[in-house]
Amino acid sequence: MTHGRDAELRERYVSGVRTEVAIARTRSDVAAAHAELVSAGAIHAAGGAVSGRIPGADLFVVTPAGIRVQDVAPENLVLCDFDGAVIAGTPGSKGRPHGQARLHGHVYAFSSAIGGIVSSAAPYTSAWAARGESIPCALATIAEEFGGPVPLVPEAGSDEDAGRALTDALLGGRAPVAILPARGAIAVGSNVDDAARVASFTEEVARIVHLARDHGAVLALPQDEIERLYESHRAPTPEPADRGAPATHSHTSRSTTEERSKTKTSTSR
Repeated sequence: MTHGRDAELRERYVSGVRTEVAIARTRSDVAAAHAELVSAGAIHAAGGAVSGRIPGADLFVVTPAGIRVQDVAPENLVLCDFDGAVIAGTPGSKGRPHGQARLHGHVYAFSSAIGGIVSSAAPYTSAWAARGESIPCALATIAEEFGGPVPLVPEAGSDEDAGRALTDALLGGRAPVAILPARGAIAVGSNVDDAARVASFTEEVARIVHLARDHGAVLALPQDEIERLYESHRAPTPEPADRGAPATHSHTSRSTTEERSKTKTSTSR
């Protein structure tokens, strides 16, 4: 009995330490990603939020509301549960989480495969959101990265409904980003760095297509060309051949299409 109790207490202690380490690492990752997005112009004073899931726990850290973007740091990020409730007594808990924290939490709850989220209110991304339009797949780079347009997800009633609709749109399509009317864009990734990269890329292509449309009609790529570009961008890279040996090709790379099909099976709640 005593031995079993000791083992249980030991496991709880180790689990607690692991969670604390994971929280500290995620705080650092989210703060670093936020700083890069501010530098790139994908997040600025007009709005935007970055969050990261805590591995092994139903928790996430998110950037706070009501402070200058330049002042965001690991210690003032807010730790929340998936309902957006602040975990009292933790660093940053005296501050307010960003207004989209509840939306982020519901997305994490609906899909265990999503590890990072960026809400972008960058200028050109927001211009498409203000018009209530998806970003057409008019560039080869959009086809290669997203395999189609950046979709528009209609406004839903509650944050939970919006989170479900957003998750369904992201997991049901190829693009790891969607436009939310009047809000901007939500970009997701397996970690916060992936989500930040998607958000930065989205703002860049939003700018190019927006400027192109100012000078005439924007033509979406034919679907067969989109498919060709998307698939070729994910083709395995040949390994360098050994001297005197025939060339071989890597079979270890997995396509994004395969990963998305697996991701869909992990959607929960």
